[in-house]
Amino acid sequence: MTPTASPRDASELAVLVPYQLGYHPGPSLVLAALHGRRLGMVQRLDLVDDPRACAALAEHSIAIMVRERAQGVVVLAFEDDEGGSRPFRAAVTSAALAAGLAVPDHVVVRDGRCWVPGCDDGCCPPQVRALPRPEEVPAVAPFVMAGVRPLASREELVATVVPPTDETRAEGVAQVIVSGEPVPVDDDELAALWSHVLDPRRSARPVGDLPDAELAVLGGSLLDVQWRDALMAVLAPGFFSLDDVPLEVGWLALDAAAECPWVDCWEGDDELPQAGEWSDELLVVRGRLVELARLLPQPLTPTVLVTVAHLAWWAGDGTITGICLERALEIDPEHRLADLMLRLLATGVRPWALPPAEGPQPGRDSIGRAS
Repeated sequence: MTPTASPRDASELAVLVPYQLGYHPGPSLVLAALHGRRLGMVQRLDLVDDPRACAALAEHSIAIMVRERAQGVVVLAFEDDEGGSRPFRAAVTSAALAAGLAVPDHVVVRDGRCWVPGCDDGCCPPQVRALPRPEEVPAVAPFVMAGVRPLASREELVATVVPPTDETRAEGVAQVIVSGEPVPVDDDELAALWSHVLDPRRSARPVGDLPDAELAVLGGSLLDVQWRDALMAVLAPGFFSLDDVPLEVGWLALDAAAECPWVDCWEGDDELPQAGEWSDELLVVRGRLVELARLLPQPLTPTVLVTVAHLAWWAGDGTITGICLERALEIDPEHRLADLMLRLLATGVRPWALPPAEGPQPGRDSIGRAS
């Protein structure tokens, strides 16, 4: 389960950020929205030094903060080389102030130390202090106690989120497809296969135990847009409605995801389930979907990765969402849903903030889900 905690100042936030991202951010700017004394959305931006690129990225990132109704922004600059963040940092700070956002904390992190820059006139020297150790930061202590350690880089995180394809199994699945003789399944059998993949128990039988023919059925089923949409809708309550798919497809998707405790725990006007209530189960299901993607030939993996991204986005994990969508587009640059979701993610749109679909939003007995 992901611990939740709040840092007390910018130096503690600098220690917390790698734990929240899952990796050390490398040369970058990290912006955190302030709502009073509470932190909100966090953005990580690669460092740039071209003046026009600095201005454009600064305007874009601050516009997202304004849309989030932030009252201020904390600016953390992670540097490898002294001064490497200065042009971008200045552009972001100027854009924030021009938008009416306070910048109460503005620090540079380098070589295990934290610099609070002095005044622009140079008469006030920067304040320098060592970053606190993780175990000394109350906001980070829950991560340390849980055994969570950030990876060294985003590249390492990508390798863990999207592991290399199992070429032997993928070739076996491809041979089944080429033969034109996959295992025929009826609706109930398809739901049972997906129920196996979406089993939220850590003790569940590995996805890799399924024979190649059944993996081919699973991967191929997501090429059916109605089935894909129905499955994504039930896995992320409130993301979008099941009303746009046939009734029988919606019921089938609900059956397939019935073991996921967040899927069928609300009715009609009940409050939507919060992903944080089911962190452990969500991680298990997400991992099993990744395992499925690893066993399939590449043409079948993008939509599985989009499904992983969809689930991560609903759970509030923008980093994992972006990694999966980027990988899906590497494999299939024409994947329209991956492209759309990545564009929405880049603009800071939250899935639950999308406009609701028109029409009634019925309860469980008629398949519907609030959008």
